[in-house]
Amino acid sequence: MHKPTGSPSPTDPSGVDPLRISVAWADLGQRGVILATGEDALPFVDKFTTASLATLADQRGTEGFFADARGWVVALATLLRTTDGLWIDCDAEVAATLRDHLDHYHIRERVAFHDASADHACGAIVGPHARAWLEQRLGSAAPAGPYDHARRRLGDVDVMIVRIEWFGPEAFLVQSAASAGPALRSWLAAEGLATAPAVDVEALRIEGRYPAARDIPLKTLPQELGRTAQAISFTKGCYLGQETVARIDALGHVNRALALIAIDGPPPPPAAELTCDGEPAGTITSSCAAPRLGGAACLAIVHRRGLAAGVHLRVLDRAARIVGAAPHAAENQEGPR
Repeated sequence: MHKPTGSPSPTDPSGVDPLRISVAWADLGQRGVILATGEDALPFVDKFTTASLATLADQRGTEGFFADARGWVVALATLLRTTDGLWIDCDAEVAATLRDHLDHYHIRERVAFHDASADHACGAIVGPHARAWLEQRLGSAAPAGPYDHARRRLGDVDVMIVRIEWFGPEAFLVQSAASAGPALRSWLAAEGLATAPAVDVEALRIEGRYPAARDIPLKTLPQELGRTAQAISFTKGCYLGQETVARIDALGHVNRALALIAIDGPPPPPAAELTCDGEPAGTITSSCAAPRLGGAACLAIVHRRGLAAGVHLRVLDRAARIVGAAPHAAENQEGPR
């Protein structure tokens, strides 16, 4: 059995969290997988995402928003350039909506969309030693840049490995055929890789401020979600929803922003109200236990009144605070609602 030199054992019974100090496997269940194939796949999809795909090379990827004509987010996705076209990864609950959204505009272009979500099993290798652990088993370099990807074999299983940013700086998405999922998990266990509890994986995502589909309510604008640098190009050609995105960029701000919020006590339920000096300021969309923050961590899209310095935030009548610098919000501009 291999172990990264100098790293704690992922099966150490001392109670340490391997996701944060070593390496572990995160079972992600089913994710959305939309395959766009055909010679027009890349230029067609480029007209419907905030990401720039024109110069995206094979085995490279990017984050991108898909928006409707009003600029409201349909989905946040990872777009991977492959020899066959594009592999679009998203949360499973929005896969059908995103596929229908793209197919709605498809007329004569030589492109086909296939929702392959049910055909794949998905997990991630996560933690500070994830790269070392993975490269020892691959016998070669793992994908280096954000959303770089490669087809490899782990044990006897063919997989797609993607470097992701959802769970911290060292994390790799691993997609296999659904039928090969049990064999892959057995091989990982035989190699000594612990499986992290789902709640610990969710905590990494929340504390890293990466929005899941449930954190993106209806009528949300791309710049409200804190992924502008990673997911929006301001130099590409025209795309659906661009007018709204460009207008917000010109004005320099939005009225709401996704924020990480710490509160006292246990995690609040989804849909719990965030108040600012007694007035509604947002709704909790994700939450988890966060001992490092003194109680619980939550994500919410917070109105500008809740982002100002010196205000008093509460959730379920418990004290709350924004973690890190408050996201920039507008003083005057009202985006479309």
